[in-house]
Amino acid sequence: MIEPTAYDRVIAAVRGEPPDRVPVIPQITYTTAQLTGVGLVEALHSPEKTAKALLAGQRELGYDAIYAGWESSFNLLAEAMGCSMRYPDDDVPQVTGHIVQGSSDLDKVPVPDPENAGRIPIHLETVKLVKRKVGDKVPIFCYVPGPFTLAGQLCGVNKLMIATIRDTQFVKDLTRITTEASMRYVEANIAAGADVIVAADPTASSSLISPKMFKTLALPCLKEVLSVAVKEGVIPSLHVCGQTTPILELMCDTGAKILEIDHLVDLGKAKQEVGEKVCLQGNIDPTDLLLTGTPKDVEQAARNCIQQASLGGRFILSSGCEIPPAAPLPNIRAMVNAAVRYGKYE
Repeated sequence: MIEPTAYDRVIAAVRGEPPDRVPVIPQITYTTAQLTGVGLVEALHSPEKTAKALLAGQRELGYDAIYAGWESSFNLLAEAMGCSMRYPDDDVPQVTGHIVQGSSDLDKVPVPDPENAGRIPIHLETVKLVKRKVGDKVPIFCYVPGPFTLAGQLCGVNKLMIATIRDTQFVKDLTRITTEASMRYVEANIAAGADVIVAADPTASSSLISPKMFKTLALPCLKEVLSVAVKEGVIPSLHVCGQTTPILELMCDTGAKILEIDHLVDLGKAKQEVGEKVCLQGNIDPTDLLLTGTPKDVEQAARNCIQQASLGGRFILSSGCEIPPAAPLPNIRAMVNAAVRYGKYE
């Protein structure tokens, strides 16, 4: 019998065909710097160094896919569209200056060409380098910004939250621009080698906006963004941080084939509610467990996730969100080992 590849394993789970075991895909990027000694900021400007770290993570830790990228897709797009950034020496970059103060600024907001704008070409080259190395054996996941969250980067989250109540037309006009920008970014990532496009829209979480607001302000944009992935024949996925229990059905309506579920969501209930529609991915706590817990803690949490959501397939073991840069690598190994030990399908 031919041993299935990591790609085979993930595709089976997405299709609802129980694979040989539960796939395990930690949401890990910066953390892999520990394996090669590259600095977080240093790698931002070197696709070779970034790709080397990402490849080392998958090779040394044995998980089933690579999140190809380094910096947040929100940062890359926001900077390319005119926002100013801060680059700490030992932490992830942050947007510090917003380019949209009101409706009068919208005509000035560019929709960047991913092949030439800002540092996006560095990211795309990273994806290409990883793809050349793994081919069709290991799937490549690429984050793209959810239009609602990208809008918050351009005008500030507080201003966006106020506008959802006082000026929804401003929100719709701004997200029209960010939707177009994100769609172009999707196309560029697919051309570079992405197998799975993950629209990340954390500001659209039920921790911040109501399900009604999600349905009217975020959902239509996400549908457009993920439709590009569907059209191009790659897998559409959706990541919304925080509490998303009230919008699980709506998240399915985006067209996503995978829902990344944060640790605040009851994974068992999510499985019951939407587990026959989509593949669930999650949801070990990235901070209290993967950053500050022990390998034994992580193994037990992983085992619990498998017991709650793996029945019948359509499940990928993962972290609930991106793993912090300083998370101990033995904790990541514990997650992977748990999938191998407890995730077998008879």
